[in-house]
Amino acid sequence: MKGETDLQVRNAEWLMDSDFGWRARLGLMHPSRGWTPEHEWPRMLPRGVSYLVARVMMRASTLEEMEKMAEYEIEAAKSLATANIDLICYGCTIGSMLKGAGYDKTLAANFQKATGVPTKTMTTAVMEALNELGARKLVVATPYVDEINKLEKVFLENNGFEVIYEKGLGITDTIEIAKVSPAVVYRYGKEVFSKAPEADILFLSCGNLRTIEVLSVLEQDLGKPVISSNQALLWSALRAVGVKESIHGFGSLLERPR
Repeated sequence: MKGETDLQVRNAEWLMDSDFGWRARLGLMHPSRGWTPEHEWPRMLPRGVSYLVARVMMRASTLEEMEKMAEYEIEAAKSLATANIDLICYGCTIGSMLKGAGYDKTLAANFQKATGVPTKTMTTAVMEALNELGARKLVVATPYVDEINKLEKVFLENNGFEVIYEKGLGITDTIEIAKVSPAVVYRYGKEVFSKAPEADILFLSCGNLRTIEVLSVLEQDLGKPVISSNQALLWSALRAVGVKESIHGFGSLLERPR
């Protein structure tokens, strides 16, 4: 299929680039037990954009563990900054919502102050994507427990969005989130969206949830836009560093001109 061929060519070109990041170098910072971002990002990156990774200690997807991440985040950001990157990308959805509306911006400002490097959080990126797509009424599918879902719902609604329906898989082991297959995510996304099909969009929340294989097919089958945490962060990051190339195969958000 043409889409698969294009993807193979893009991946081969990305691997052959000898001048890493000749268009931009992104610094991705995410929880230590996360697997998914490092597998999804290289599949979506346009040629000439590279990424480097720093991990922040986190043992489980619970509010208590996410709050503890604050002890390690600044040092992780500083380590990324030494690699001559153009943008720090904080890749944890709930980690950038913990203290309510505006916390995502506060977190980014703290990282930039400590490193001198502009910063984008996953939460900020998601809200930028929702605004770009004109979405106000949301259905949110997550792998989280109810306690985290409630926090996310309050955060989004305090930022002007209406969460019509939100459901989580109830997983607290971060690695188990990464093991949820795309087939399960696809069926789960359809099931959750069916509870409120009048919504403007389906948001698949969590940077460690595998989503990019199913974004385009979910959009086709639901007839509505679908975004995910990793996809939105990369889209926002590319826009921030001035890379305007349309990327196909991973949802309509990345296909839009920036």
